[in-house]
Amino acid sequence: MTRLGLLSLLVLGACRTTTPELFYDVGIDPRNPSSIQVNMQIAHGPRSVRVAMAVHPEYNDRYWRYIHDIEANGFDKRAILGVDRENVWRVISHAGWAQVGYRIDPPLENATNRPVWHTTLRVDGGSINTVDTFLYLPDFPHATARIRFSGPPTPLVWLIPGGNRIGIADGIAIQEFETDVETLLDSPILYGSSIRFWPFAIDGVPHTIAYWPLPDATSFDTAAFVEAIEKVAREAVAVFGKPVYPYYAFLLEDGAYGALEHRNSVTIGMPSRDLARDPHAYLPELAHEFFHTWNLVRLYPKGRGMLSADPPAHTTGLWLSEGVTMFYAEALTRRAGFPERNMTRSDLLGEELESYYNSPGNTRISPEVASSRAVDTTGISGDYEANYYTQGRLIGTALDLIIRDSTRGERGLDDLMRALYSSFALKRGFTTDDVERIASSVCSCNTRRFFDDHVRNARPLDFNRYLPSIGLRAVVDTIPATDSVGAPLPDTRIWAYPRRPDGKMRVWIHDPASVWARAGLHTGQDLVAFNNAPIDSFPDFRRAFRTVRLGQTVPVDIIENGRARRVTVTVTGYNRVRARVIPIPDATVAQQERRRLWERGR
Repeated sequence: MTRLGLLSLLVLGACRTTTPELFYDVGIDPRNPSSIQVNMQIAHGPRSVRVAMAVHPEYNDRYWRYIHDIEANGFDKRAILGVDRENVWRVISHAGWAQVGYRIDPPLENATNRPVWHTTLRVDGGSINTVDTFLYLPDFPHATARIRFSGPPTPLVWLIPGGNRIGIADGIAIQEFETDVETLLDSPILYGSSIRFWPFAIDGVPHTIAYWPLPDATSFDTAAFVEAIEKVAREAVAVFGKPVYPYYAFLLEDGAYGALEHRNSVTIGMPSRDLARDPHAYLPELAHEFFHTWNLVRLYPKGRGMLSADPPAHTTGLWLSEGVTMFYAEALTRRAGFPERNMTRSDLLGEELESYYNSPGNTRISPEVASSRAVDTTGISGDYEANYYTQGRLIGTALDLIIRDSTRGERGLDDLMRALYSSFALKRGFTTDDVERIASSVCSCNTRRFFDDHVRNARPLDFNRYLPSIGLRAVVDTIPATDSVGAPLPDTRIWAYPRRPDGKMRVWIHDPASVWARAGLHTGQDLVAFNNAPIDSFPDFRRAFRTVRLGQTVPVDIIENGRARRVTVTVTGYNRVRARVIPIPDATVAQQERRRLWERGR
């Protein structure tokens, strides 16, 4: 077809205003579960329509690289399939009826140490991330979709409105669902012959814990495991008053790490060997991800929200979506009776202050800017690295204390989160101005200077402005960095990261005061060798990094401005910030009572 003819079809397609319907037929061969076959039928669509794989804003693993044998047909008519860009195709068909077929071959990974959001298929089951499986129509994200799933006859967990299925599949393991595409892309699938299920209900809303063990899983105390999860879930629901979903599933997987939140579920890696040592080992992570059900999935910052085929947008609000969620991960587990590492809240706050001050980027790069750079290339901030998780957790702690002090303990951060949720959840993305305005309303005080200093800008937080209201103060000083027995530690404030798209490793400095930076190493330099070990991947660097010892002379080979260069670094010790949160000696009875409640996470 000539370019003029193709253009004519594009114009004709653009003139139609129909609402397409999508039909998916998904198949996995139970005898050889190494690939997923998808047939996608488009009905009532425009003659020219874009078909895409969405880009996840957090974990853009570019699974379109694993799509094979993609083709299109128009049933009894001809259809044309063209490539717009790496994750977007264009289908031109007769009268808007077309079928797109393709196969996805997930990459082989370590079955005992894989990212939990990666699709994996095994003989005994599978975990499928739907955003990396289903192509969709990015110009019609709310199109209705019907899905027919054919796979091994095993228990299937797939929570989507209109098609909730938890239980034993029938003999031919065919399940059918109907939903909208946006929900489909946010509804992971877990199936397997060995999945263990534990149900519970909150306010009549069903919740399911589903644990997929490895074939050689280590046994652990499942009663303690389930009890703790239910208690944490109840505390999270209590913050907002009620569940905001018709059902919920905790999809927990052995042999995996990491987590990914969804509207009606969460996937979390929980190795059974870790749970055997402590069935509560992953409670803070679970509390964090479950709290995202409200804060991030439904209450999201401007620039986030619906999935897109385009690169993720910059957003300045992740300090609240992620950082304040860190605050709640600690608070919820404590409220449920499982304090993190059995530490007092004062000691944990001291640890967090150390993390904040020991990374100088936290006091040079504002939380807004750090949030915005989350979707940019690693190393964009140069030798200063800010962590909006740490920044946001401390901002949440400070706001909680400000609100409590201003309202004489009548209100706290829970009230701010409820007010934000009521105002913005599933309506529009919030901004810092929105959070400031509602925080001022909740505390009946003016929070403008706080947000100007510590959110929009990077003025260091001084907790001695807030802690006295609960009878505490922070003592911050500098001491030599030592190990648990007091021996000096080597300065290891250097790391490495792979460059996209070629994967070559680069230097990553976290503190410009480190011996590595003072010797002339800086973030972004191409890393060739470290301590005489060639560096072609992150595991290469990690192995070489572990050989560093105090007093050692380490050669580092880099490429700078196109020329090879060797930097020799003599590894010394270094000083670190120490922070302690201690009682003030003259605390009033009211301050002591507020401290008692605060230490309980209330």
